[in-house]
Amino acid sequence: MTEPDTMQTILIIDDAKENIVVLSRLLKSQANIIFALSGEEGLKIAGTRLPDLILLDISMPGLNGFEVLEHLKQSQTTADIPIIFITGIPDAETEEKGLNLGAVDYITKPFASAVVKARVRHQLKLQRLTTALKEANTRLTQLAMSDPLTGAYNRRYFLDALKKELERVQRYRHPSILMVFDIDCFKSINDNHGHDIGDKVIIEMVKVSTTMLRKNDIFSRFGGEEFTILLPETPLAEAAQIANRLCLQIARTTIESGNKALSFTVSCGVTQLRDDDKSPDSIMKRADVALYQAKQSGRNQVVIADATEPSVSN
Repeated sequence: MTEPDTMQTILIIDDAKENIVVLSRLLKSQANIIFALSGEEGLKIAGTRLPDLILLDISMPGLNGFEVLEHLKQSQTTADIPIIFITGIPDAETEEKGLNLGAVDYITKPFASAVVKARVRHQLKLQRLTTALKEANTRLTQLAMSDPLTGAYNRRYFLDALKKELERVQRYRHPSILMVFDIDCFKSINDNHGHDIGDKVIIEMVKVSTTMLRKNDIFSRFGGEEFTILLPETPLAEAAQIANRLCLQIARTTIESGNKALSFTVSCGVTQLRDDDKSPDSIMKRADVALYQAKQSGRNQVVIADATEPSVSN
């Protein structure tokens, strides 16, 4: 018998209470049972409770079973819920129609209890395996696009996002900004305090940065101690202010290293995406040049690409 806290849920949709009672008693050891006495009520419950399996009658007042099935399959939320018809209509044509509409099985009344339990058990097992596979694929997708140390987006994801944003900018002529940040003197931090402290600096840098950005901004750990930020729908002047605020906030941030507070700074290169940019590479190179200028000018500052003077944070 399945433990209650791991039990799956079956939704029974049938206008006859006696049928619900019989099926509930028969299947209560296999799953948590919820029910609806009409197709309309069943659709509402299915959309909110998201059961693992639906047992559905065909002949009901209001929406019949076929109509309920069609509604369920049209909704992205409920389309993948398996549905078994349990009905008193025994003809092959009706069964074929139900299966063609997307039902996974068709059981006629009167039914053999052992057969119903076996078929339900089989569908619940398939659904459990399907759910586990979807969750595994979601985790793999997340791993493929994120940095394992910080959870921020990684280089591959960011370059893909930058390419898409460039296409959008060239189509709609809306301003968008690329920022490239680099932690100043990071090698010295690792050499003097150890790589574990270096990792803490990176993690804290990500925490500070992401809390200051907007929902649609895209932040990535581009590699090592280098980070990138994509600011859609942002004029250059506003982006410069954001970059300076971020540099100032990071400069005020400390982490513990032994019994001492360790502070660190970042340098930043900023550039606007342009109509004549051929690829993300040209944008990245322009931002990298600005970042290099920020480093050469004393670090802990922001340089706007093609601007004559750095925008100093310190």
